[in-house]
Amino acid sequence: MWAICKKELRQFFSNLTGYIAIIVFLLLNGLMLFVFPDTDILAFGYATLDKFFELAPWILLLLIPAITMRSFSEEFRMGTYETLQTRPLTRGRLIAGKYLACLIVVLIALLPTLVYYLCIQSLSGQGGIDTGATTGSYLGLVLLAAAFTAIGIWCSSFTTNAVVAFIVAAFACFVLYSGFGAISGLPVFSAGPDYYIAMLGIDFHYRSISRGVVDVRDVLYIGSVIFLFLWLTGRHLGKKVEGSSKAGIGRQRWAVAGPLGLIVVLAVVNLLSAHLHFKVDLTKEKRYTLSAPTKTMLSHVDDDITVDFFLAGDLKAGIRKLAKSADDELQEFNEYCGGKIRVHAYDPLTQLDDSAKANFLDSMRRMGIQPMTQVAQAKKGEEESQRVIIPAAIFRYKNHIYPVNLLQGVQAGVQGQPEEQLYANAETLLEYKFGNAIDKITEKVKPAVGYVLGNGEPLDFHVYDLIQDMRANYRFGIIPLDSVPVIPTTFNAIVIVKPASRFTDREKLMLDQYVLHGGQIIWAVDVLHAEKDSLRQEHGVVAYDRGLELEDLFFKYGVRVNEDLVEDLQCAHLPIVVGMQGDKPQIEPIPWPYYPLLSGSLTSPISKNLDPVLAEFANSLDTVKAPGITKTVLLQTSANSRTVGTPAIISFDVLKYTSDPRMFPRANIPVAMLLEGRFQSLYANRVPMAVADSMANVYHEPFLSESEKPGRVIVVGDGDIFMNDVTEQGPQQLGVSTGDNNYRFANQDFVENCLEYLVNPSRILETRSKDFTLRLLDSAKVEKGRSFWQFINIGLPLLLVIFGGYIYQLIRKRKYGA
Repeated sequence: MWAICKKELRQFFSNLTGYIAIIVFLLLNGLMLFVFPDTDILAFGYATLDKFFELAPWILLLLIPAITMRSFSEEFRMGTYETLQTRPLTRGRLIAGKYLACLIVVLIALLPTLVYYLCIQSLSGQGGIDTGATTGSYLGLVLLAAAFTAIGIWCSSFTTNAVVAFIVAAFACFVLYSGFGAISGLPVFSAGPDYYIAMLGIDFHYRSISRGVVDVRDVLYIGSVIFLFLWLTGRHLGKKVEGSSKAGIGRQRWAVAGPLGLIVVLAVVNLLSAHLHFKVDLTKEKRYTLSAPTKTMLSHVDDDITVDFFLAGDLKAGIRKLAKSADDELQEFNEYCGGKIRVHAYDPLTQLDDSAKANFLDSMRRMGIQPMTQVAQAKKGEEESQRVIIPAAIFRYKNHIYPVNLLQGVQAGVQGQPEEQLYANAETLLEYKFGNAIDKITEKVKPAVGYVLGNGEPLDFHVYDLIQDMRANYRFGIIPLDSVPVIPTTFNAIVIVKPASRFTDREKLMLDQYVLHGGQIIWAVDVLHAEKDSLRQEHGVVAYDRGLELEDLFFKYGVRVNEDLVEDLQCAHLPIVVGMQGDKPQIEPIPWPYYPLLSGSLTSPISKNLDPVLAEFANSLDTVKAPGITKTVLLQTSANSRTVGTPAIISFDVLKYTSDPRMFPRANIPVAMLLEGRFQSLYANRVPMAVADSMANVYHEPFLSESEKPGRVIVVGDGDIFMNDVTEQGPQQLGVSTGDNNYRFANQDFVENCLEYLVNPSRILETRSKDFTLRLLDSAKVEKGRSFWQFINIGLPLLLVIFGGYIYQLIRKRKYGA
């Protein structure tokens, strides 16, 4: 075998044709990846070789047939195949030798492309290239090359004409690589078998490995393809040696039954392997490793889920990368639910006239999906072009529909973040958003959530968005705290928003025992009375204590809501009247420190990777000693903030100091906190026996001095976070700031996450804790040395091949010369 392998390698590298094939392969890759604008890695801006691994298979479709076309056809044409049969060499070793030689040539052709990796690593300005993912992608490319080589060897064994062998091999590789994927996309197969038809194609398995994920099923499939075509090659060569004269009916039947039997065996082995989910995620952040809650949830999907995915067509770099990541994530989901997810990726706006397009966009906005305008980079001498895109997906299951906005709360320029960082943040939430959508539309029983009234809590248009959201996602009910004997434990959680009057001991006892019996509470309170309407009327107000008398109850939770107001340089804008233009007021938005934009936690899935949350006249929180209680900050101020104690005078004088960061010396002031553990009763040893007996009759359990199992309470020092503005047009969406061009901050996401964390047993919210590193190229370095890096990536691989060929010829000349 090694003798044949060395003979083939000598033959390939002893003439100019072999070097030309490799040089053409590298030249095409270099031009496509570093010159042509549509596929230019340097213009893409990300430190990744994804484009190379997308493009390389199509170039290998031509390179590998050019390498393998002479393997047997030349032997047949020259009559040397019969000579090989006289050697003490089995047919299997002969095929293995030729196959190994061709594969080594392909690997030699791929070796100079490592220059791309070194250059991108040198140009990376943030994060660096993901070495693990790149290693996995190269492994996928090697396996793909091995499969193409086996196909090329088989095609070469059928003819004496090398050109015919090249054409047939290229066509066969093309069909087996992309043909099944194209067939699976036909409408006739969209009802179920499309996923399994796509699995028959090589591209399905190559794309899986090229992400940097080595799955035993993909390796086994490609190994089966290699074994099948090498076996077919040996079988065909055997028939050539035996001659057609010896063929009888039995041999003809075996000629058909043998390959079919092998295909059936390999198919069965691959079908059995489909139940294996052993894989190695080589990416640094393990981005393709689904969490245990997601896997469990997907395993319970009992019917098809249709996903209309609207990010398709010609997209800018950042949004295109997000679209690819979303497609990969949905493919990963599909594997864990038995192929029940049907993804239809298309741009709906290209299929509609102007009237239908406007109606469609309105329907998207009503679902909470905000279309965005993409401005295409103008070429020299051309005008910029604009295109409306919809960064969203619609999940459909039976009669349920759930919209997913991939970029909810994401906008370039917020917090001074680069656009690429915002798309990277969106990538980290893909598993959560898709998993949450499937969880919502497939859940059998919705949790029960109650909204508490009785102490001045609002039940008007200011909580319209909150109430509508709770009605849509949970079994919703109103709890009049001042007129019920107890809070029913059938409610998984209750929400108390901006109470305005004192809580009695009876009411606090009910809340105390509700928590100790397994209930969970979200408190959104303002301990000081401070309203923006008063400020607009009087141009200055005094914030005063509401007298809620909740301090003792909160102390038992392990938290204190301070009687102060938070001011922050990172803030939203307040529209104020600065003058009159005729008879119309002239309104100008000003930065208003009393409207802090709060940042999320770095650890809690409730607020990690969350966009800013808008607060209004928020109170700060402090922790106090509470044995057995874990405290986690959910929302906090920026690095430039401060608090103003009572009596707090709210006036526009604060604007005098907003240009001086030294006046805001405090950082990360807590405004929302999660408390978890076994809570102690505020009323231990204080409740009369008659009251305790009465409560025991209702709860069917005795009065508790300590909770029997860990509980959860969330305390937020601002009720306005849970409330929406109301204008002349009606209630606005939660988190919308009129002073910031109606930008929608992440208040709704925060509220939904709080509720999900408390009541959802699937634990899907935990998937929000993923971290993705933003891997960008250093744009300044790229632009400054673009020509140099283009030469390195195009010219250096070619020079390496030429230099290697020169060294080989020099060694060969010295070895075999005079």
